[in-house]
Amino acid sequence: MSSEIIKCPFCSQKNRVPLDGIVQRAKCGSCGQFITGVGKSTCRFCKKCISDGVNLSDGSMVHELCLSSIQERKRQTEIEITALKAKLQLLYEKLQKVHGFFFKISSIFFDPKVDVEAINESISLAECTLEDLTKTSDEQQDRIDEVYELFLSYPPDWDDRKRKVALRDGKACSKCGDTRHLHLHHISPLGRGGTNELSNLKLLCEDCHHEEHHCKKFSGASSPSETAYSKRVANIRHAIKHDKHIKFSYKKPNEKSHMPRLIKPIELVSITHQDGQGFTLCIRGYCELRKEERHFALKRMKGLKVT
Repeated sequence: MSSEIIKCPFCSQKNRVPLDGIVQRAKCGSCGQFITGVGKSTCRFCKKCISDGVNLSDGSMVHELCLSSIQERKRQTEIEITALKAKLQLLYEKLQKVHGFFFKISSIFFDPKVDVEAINESISLAECTLEDLTKTSDEQQDRIDEVYELFLSYPPDWDDRKRKVALRDGKACSKCGDTRHLHLHHISPLGRGGTNELSNLKLLCEDCHHEEHHCKKFSGASSPSETAYSKRVANIRHAIKHDKHIKFSYKKPNEKSHMPRLIKPIELVSITHQDGQGFTLCIRGYCELRKEERHFALKRMKGLKVT
């Protein structure tokens, strides 16, 4: 069985771990701490190990090549669907012409060489192929949506999501009813466990959007650039991959102020809320203050730095 040598981040002992144990959870043979997850995650698409790629809000990742590959396959499928629809339209018109009045009159004087049965067979075959391609396209879109919903910044289909929300709720601000300068707003922020799912999006006018973000100015235009939250996740991934510590200020729900923390991160994990609604992205790591393995919610951190 294939295996890999993994250095324990707690006692520095080297451990030979089977590849299936890397994906699951394995303990250090010396200190007993869990050591898998150190830079080891699997791509949501190809299911292979991944340490660099597109970070998602549930702690998972996808290879950029895997994402671009399925995007390209979806584009090619749409091209095939468009071409097939055009072909079908021509066949429909041809069949309609055969059954038309002028065609029947002209056929009295000469014998038109039109094989109606062959046309119907071509239409039947094309319709079956179109049905299969449409199903394939829907499946490809579902896989793409699954990732876009977890993007840590605006997904590439942000404008399309805005149109869908407008169709669902009407083209007006959900707060004051204004129909001018509408922005798409995350109800639950990405940095607090929110996603790009339609259920977490609503329309706000420019003024109401500014109020929601405490007067922070927004243009309303989508941008593929990194957010503060996506940079935080990227820094944590970097620390895990390069065996670094991270330090940050942390505030628990029952605490009045942030307290400094220094931890050795092991992995990013998504913890489901007790009510089963939503999740919180956390770091599992060794806390130097408590001298034990603990979980820290990213949404409760500030000032994170890699050391």
